[in-house]
Amino acid sequence: MTEPTRHERRRRETRERIATTALDLFRARGYDAVTIAEIAAAADVAKQTVVNHFPAKEDLLLAWHRPVEADLIDLIDQLPLSTPLPDFLRQELPQMFSSLPEAPSHEDPRTAGVLTIIQNSPTLVDALRLRGSRYQDDLAAILSDRVPASLGPVAARALAAFILTTVTAMIGETVRLQAAGQTPDQIAATLTDTVGRALNILDSGLMGAT
Repeated sequence: MTEPTRHERRRRETRERIATTALDLFRARGYDAVTIAEIAAAADVAKQTVVNHFPAKEDLLLAWHRPVEADLIDLIDQLPLSTPLPDFLRQELPQMFSSLPEAPSHEDPRTAGVLTIIQNSPTLVDALRLRGSRYQDDLAAILSDRVPASLGPVAARALAAFILTTVTAMIGETVRLQAAGQTPDQIAATLTDTVGRALNILDSGLMGAT
């Protein structure tokens, strides 16, 4: 493995300093109250340097909080073509979400409170919702490559929307079940049943679900 150059190390250090400074300011004052210029001043860099590393303000938060949808899209993109997508959704997806939103022990402690920052900022919630639309486009493009060419762009986007909406619902259900004291195994079993019924509706059509 090639060692990073001095320039690459300095660039990485600058990016981390900016992200850490932004997180500290967001935590202290709230996302909406902090400007890019204030972040640049606190991190002792030029405003353009912040923008070069983080083109959109929400990117400063996403450096600490990678959306679940992004992980899911990467997983689907990396699936062997021999793996049927419905099988992945039925079997693997519930296991993936059964432990949310508990943080793994190795997670950076600085990320504590990131979700609270997001929830307390209507501006940030709107920005992430808009980004979610781009996730739908990305997933639709991947689905177009995995399924018959006759799928078409409209059907691909519809399937992408269905999958991402299912993911959102699963996260909410996981949080509810965790609050009720269920174990990850119990949650996985419940989610497996829930996803299975959702996919059955997709397979048979809404009329078949009545």
